[in-house]
Amino acid sequence: MKIGRGSCNGTFGELVQGIMEERPFLITFPIESLRSEARFVPDTATSRIRGVNSKMKAKKAGESLLQLFAIRGGGYLEIHSNIPSGKGMASSSADIVATLRAIADSYSIPLTNEIISMIAAKVEPTDGVMYEDVVVYEYISGQLIASFGTLPPFILVGIDLGGMINTIEFNEVPKVYSQDDQQLFIKAIDLAKRGFKEKNITYIGEAATLSARVNQKLLPKPVFPLLDQLANRYHGGIVVAHSGTVAGILLDGNLPNSELVVSHLIREMSLAYKGVPINLFLYESKE
Repeated sequence: MKIGRGSCNGTFGELVQGIMEERPFLITFPIESLRSEARFVPDTATSRIRGVNSKMKAKKAGESLLQLFAIRGGGYLEIHSNIPSGKGMASSSADIVATLRAIADSYSIPLTNEIISMIAAKVEPTDGVMYEDVVVYEYISGQLIASFGTLPPFILVGIDLGGMINTIEFNEVPKVYSQDDQQLFIKAIDLAKRGFKEKNITYIGEAATLSARVNQKLLPKPVFPLLDQLANRYHGGIVVAHSGTVAGILLDGNLPNSELVVSHLIREMSLAYKGVPINLFLYESKE
């Protein structure tokens, strides 16, 4: 046994989320700079995990892992995260994954992404953040559907108008998608596949926009009309947290005038909500 450490990235919502052949699915949008870091100190004198404060979901997942491998022990868990909660940025899922990795590191448990998924899905509907690549993931049952690889270079300018969403409560409400909506999801998946195959962020942005537009019927984003206008003007896609509050503009990371475009987007978002408390996000991934 040793002090174990685990880490996991967060997300900025999802590239796509809906149903595919009656299966609820999402396509992940990992953001490497958003991290949950867990530190676990093993203690064989107890079967409980303590020290997690409000991180009860991570505690529950950690104890499930110990029970699964019949480990008679517990320990002290610390979690440090820069991922905002209740925004649809996978904060709980990242805490769970980081915790499971830290405990596995401590007790030398042969942990796999499949085991992580199984445990996480029993706690709550879960993002596919245990996978480093962008994946198509069934978030209710925790099953991997497909892997798309890594994102092409991108820039994301995001905005949050505030508020919080309870993921468990939101996913308990049945989602009704029309036949037209389901056809749009098929189109979105095809566009995403093409975008990853050709390393073209434009197709991925188009896929995200289709999904974001459908999501307006389920969880409307007040900022969506502004983002729609800006995305058309600057040739970007719209990304939203389908069960959260954040939304943003996805741009090609290799834009020759990217700094100017980003400054214009931030300025226009700020002016549109002048006097309103907002949070702005900027994430970049370049080759």
